[in-house]
Amino acid sequence: MKKITFWVFILFATLQLQAQLTNGNFTTEVDERLKNLNKTPITSNILIDRVFQAAGIPAFNQGTRKDTSSYVHFKQAWSELNRASYAKNFATIEQFKQQIKNNNYAKNIVPIGIINTEFHQNNFGETSSEATVSFNPTTGLFSDISEKNPFLKKQTTIIAPLVKKAVGNTIVFKVDPLFKLHKQGKTIKTLQLFTNNTNFTLIATHNLKTNSFSTAYANSGVKVLKFTIVFSDNSTKVTYGRLKVEIPTSYSQTSYGHGGNPFELKTIDADSDLWYQGYDETQAYKGRNEYRIYYDKINDDEIVNKPLYILDGFDPEDKRKIDPQSPDYNEENKSIVELMKYDHDNNPDNPKINLIDSLTHKGFDVIVVNHPIYKSGGKSIDGGTDYIQRNAYTFISLLRYIKEIQQGTEKAVVIGPSMGGLISRYALAYMEKKHNETGLEKWNHNTRLWVSFDSPHQGANIPMGVQKGIQYFAKELEVESAQEFIDLQLDQPATRQMLVNHYTNTTSKPKGAPNFRNRFQAELDNLGMPQNLRKTALINGSVMGALNGVSKAKYLEIDDELTHASLLLLGPILNVFYDKFLAKMYHSTNQKIGSEKSFILDAGIRGSFLWWSWWTTRTSGDEYKSQPTLKGSYDIAPGGYTNAQQQLALASDTPNTDFTWYLLNWTFHDLNTKVYDPTHSFIPTKSALAYTGSNMLDEVIGNRDRACTGETPFDSYYAPQNNEQHIFLTSENVAWLTKEIEGEEQPVKTYAPLSSPTIIGYDYVCYDQLTDFHTSLGSSCVNEVVWLVSSNLEIITNNGAKIAIRAKYNTTTKTGWIKTIVKGVTAITKHVEIGKPEASRITFNRFRNYNFQSQTWNLLGAYYDWNLMIDKYTWEWLVPNSMTRHTSPQHSYINFRPIHSSAQIYIRTRASNNCGCSDWKGQWFNVIYNNSTPCGGVNQPPCKSDIIEY
Repeated sequence: MKKITFWVFILFATLQLQAQLTNGNFTTEVDERLKNLNKTPITSNILIDRVFQAAGIPAFNQGTRKDTSSYVHFKQAWSELNRASYAKNFATIEQFKQQIKNNNYAKNIVPIGIINTEFHQNNFGETSSEATVSFNPTTGLFSDISEKNPFLKKQTTIIAPLVKKAVGNTIVFKVDPLFKLHKQGKTIKTLQLFTNNTNFTLIATHNLKTNSFSTAYANSGVKVLKFTIVFSDNSTKVTYGRLKVEIPTSYSQTSYGHGGNPFELKTIDADSDLWYQGYDETQAYKGRNEYRIYYDKINDDEIVNKPLYILDGFDPEDKRKIDPQSPDYNEENKSIVELMKYDHDNNPDNPKINLIDSLTHKGFDVIVVNHPIYKSGGKSIDGGTDYIQRNAYTFISLLRYIKEIQQGTEKAVVIGPSMGGLISRYALAYMEKKHNETGLEKWNHNTRLWVSFDSPHQGANIPMGVQKGIQYFAKELEVESAQEFIDLQLDQPATRQMLVNHYTNTTSKPKGAPNFRNRFQAELDNLGMPQNLRKTALINGSVMGALNGVSKAKYLEIDDELTHASLLLLGPILNVFYDKFLAKMYHSTNQKIGSEKSFILDAGIRGSFLWWSWWTTRTSGDEYKSQPTLKGSYDIAPGGYTNAQQQLALASDTPNTDFTWYLLNWTFHDLNTKVYDPTHSFIPTKSALAYTGSNMLDEVIGNRDRACTGETPFDSYYAPQNNEQHIFLTSENVAWLTKEIEGEEQPVKTYAPLSSPTIIGYDYVCYDQLTDFHTSLGSSCVNEVVWLVSSNLEIITNNGAKIAIRAKYNTTTKTGWIKTIVKGVTAITKHVEIGKPEASRITFNRFRNYNFQSQTWNLLGAYYDWNLMIDKYTWEWLVPNSMTRHTSPQHSYINFRPIHSSAQIYIRTRASNNCGCSDWKGQWFNVIYNNSTPCGGVNQPPCKSDIIEY
């Protein structure tokens, strides 16, 4: 009985320990559990268990194992050692990164970072007999056991290049005391770097070599740097570092104010009247972009005659260059020119056609615009993630310059893919605004066609589960690479301007970045669309309501129940603070109403000691859940899709430092990473169309021409049948686009039957007064409407959207018709009556085949041309010697009760419309005596009757 009671207690205690002790991050939680332990044995002042070990320091280079580090890994290791240190007597990771930034190394300079120091790790034991600490399951705290040391001393050596990439014909290596970390343990007596078949001595007789070492690699690619170490005790170790080297091409790049060699990649700065001050900036900065002109192949000259611009979109760190010959081009990131290629016959095995090349053969001078990284006023600006307004202002400067050098009067074509659509929209609309205000020619954009290519006019979406997952890694676990992703992408101005839901949101409903998202959208909406040109949209989202996933479905799982074998990868000592890693991500709910909240991220780290377990960190609260909204789910909405969750899975599961960032592959070498749904909605269909109808994201809108209804500001648009990858060209959408570029205006294309517009107005037309009719179309199509009427009608006024007509006096035909032709498509014809109603066309109808009876209620109706006109006319009735009811003027029937016992009764009626009244139409009816038998009354069966002949 005592034994059973004990295990019941243990079970209860275990369940009680599932919660965290604090609301802090991993380190705060661990420190709380260890606060009662004596820290005197930790002579290194570094207890590595205080931090989540994403760098895998306890296992790195231990024993005979040889590991490879990189800049990303080295930063993580430095950060963990600093945060694990009680003394904090060396640079924080923020100071470390700032020092590298302050040194402003040239692109071909590679500083080498060196970590060589002791640290301590917990050694709490694996069984109760081996335990070096005691544990209180009620408080969740550890305590000392007399004469037992719960900490083990170890040493780590990590050496790596402190840049991700070096660019140059000659690469120079150097060491700097700022980036050498040694606090305890054996020192490095000599350190040699071997690369490109050459040895360089970095440390000799314990001293850093201050000179630099250079080598010329034969080709670009990832280079492995071999470091051979001799320690102060004459022991040796070999470790490796990884560096990407790019050898520049002969393609040159030159900076110009206005002009320069047309064969070279050129840059242009914003004009002095177009500097921009961002929401979080204290001063205005001039923007910069770079461009290359692909001259037309017809004239075969180097003169701009027919300019056509293609603007790049969102591109952190300027990885997407203009073409493969551009400086710093990396084949892992397709260039803008390469993205303009498409499968012309829907066969991916056949050579692709390049849209840019096709356009140059049609006589266009294609100007491709990129947004580089540059310095302005002492500030470093990443153009690919910068304020949309600053890039727009710089594009205005480029438009001005090209207009100056252009020969001829051909107006420009502007194509804006993705964020490039917002940049070009803002630029063109701003120029029109200024031109209206000033009348100055410099504000004339001289553009005839603007193409928005899957651009987020109402915002873009990255699943909140992905964003919150990255935030969890960065904030709770302090993974440096996750924080770097936030810094370089999620916290950049353009991201905060465009994302409809930002990781800073702490609620369960979509909410953009504070002081950015709503402010930018309001500014964009107030400025409006450019008007003095043709506006078209090429989108990749379905207009038939096709979803990009399943509501609340799990799309990514990163899960590892760490076995003893896998834990050995962390070192020979078990870490009590995590034996399980969990990260499950779900689409937001597509429910429109209700209050039920569902998880978008369920993540945590579980710790355990002996038979007790607890969550060291675990997501909770509204910020990790989604709640129904009228719009539905942004994650699965119809729209152009991309694959953020798949990239996150690759970054977590693949030990490859070529990724922009990685998360956990140094710590967990056998993660169970499962991608259940690799894509998500990125640019919702309605956002790409700047839709102004209802805000429900998955509404079917492909059944009507939304340009004609005025629900989109575009003059025409192309939408695929199914959702496509964001910025995806096909032979079909290119054919549609090419005709637009060549000046042949195209109708809306949705791959679904479009319903015809309707004609709205009265059902009659008068002789002596005007009658108005209009279509269900919006104002955007008024110039494309042709009105037709029958020969007995005439159109008096016509402004496209509305006409006023009247009947001709000499007509004898009492019916006519009206129809519209919109964009060459005939609308539904509307039939109308002409003039006032005529008595001769009115007939009576009894609804029951029995004689009218006295002292009971009877029903009589009227037909007009044998059609029951309940809604078209107003009816009047005269029924003598009777009570009446239900005599609403719109009703073409009368309910009456004769007073006399037996007689004939003369009933009259007439119909009227706005043209006037008909003459009275009368008829005699027989009324028979009712002897109060239970028939023929209200709610009674009819009595036997004879049919009355009229």
